[in-house]
Amino acid sequence: MKCEICHQADAETVLLRGEGETEEELYVCKACAKAERQRRQKKSQRTRKVTGLPPGVSMSITRIGPIEDGDEPPPFIKAIMDAMSGMVDGSEKPSKGSKGGKDEKSASAPAVKRQSFPVARVEAPFRLRDRLHLEGLHLIGELEAVRRALHALDMELVGVEADGVHEPGHVYGIDYAGSATRAKRVVEDILREERNARVRLFEELSRVFGDSLCRALAILKNCRLLSPGELFDLLSPLRLAAMEKMLDGITQGEIEKLLLACDLSGAEDKLEQEDRDRADAERADEMNRRFEDVVLNERAEEKFL
Repeated sequence: MKCEICHQADAETVLLRGEGETEEELYVCKACAKAERQRRQKKSQRTRKVTGLPPGVSMSITRIGPIEDGDEPPPFIKAIMDAMSGMVDGSEKPSKGSKGGKDEKSASAPAVKRQSFPVARVEAPFRLRDRLHLEGLHLIGELEAVRRALHALDMELVGVEADGVHEPGHVYGIDYAGSATRAKRVVEDILREERNARVRLFEELSRVFGDSLCRALAILKNCRLLSPGELFDLLSPLRLAAMEKMLDGITQGEIEKLLLACDLSGAEDKLEQEDRDRADAERADEMNRRFEDVVLNERAEEKFL
């Protein structure tokens, strides 16, 4: 019997092509079987339409340009702090006639009681589940400055911990003390700067944005184990790309459906290691198949190459 692909050499092995109802069994020669394996491997490594990402990609999305503690905050954070400085300074001044300073007062003062800022009315592009989606500020390196500025205003970014991943997806609740009106103004400022950060990623920092997207796609196409927290983190920059119509093979709605399906409760931590590995393996295989044909489209190519 001749090879069912080249129709020249003798068939020496069986090759399965396709999956589900479209799966077919072909009898092929060793050369054609090897070529098919290489084609599949090349396809699984491809994140762009023209050229593929080489093997050996790092298995995590790293922080881009972290801001050290001694650095000055970016202008918009300084503006928030200046606008609120009267309230903050007033709360820290010792009362008239007091001999103690700020440290003495803070030592005896009761703990500040905070409440959660409601995000239900936040615009959908900046909301994910019941939290703010601040992936843009993370990628341009200004998220830590935001955190410090909020701390000075008795406010706090509340992230998630899941499967050993610190703050996956860069989604946050906002806890605040004091006036709800003040908290609303600060959140509006943060969302304005998240919008600006996303514009900067597309217009000025395209290499940074493209790097995060190609890393995420390469991992989703090739990973062998994948926890819910890792999946949520990898999908986060892809959501921004889908909003900008930069992906072929998947829509924004499909990405958001995958994000919403991620269980970030840590429930799988209770499983035995063998069962947990099995769940991570099945999840990885599912994402390998789902993202096999997802690539950056021509619009993305114009920006990133």
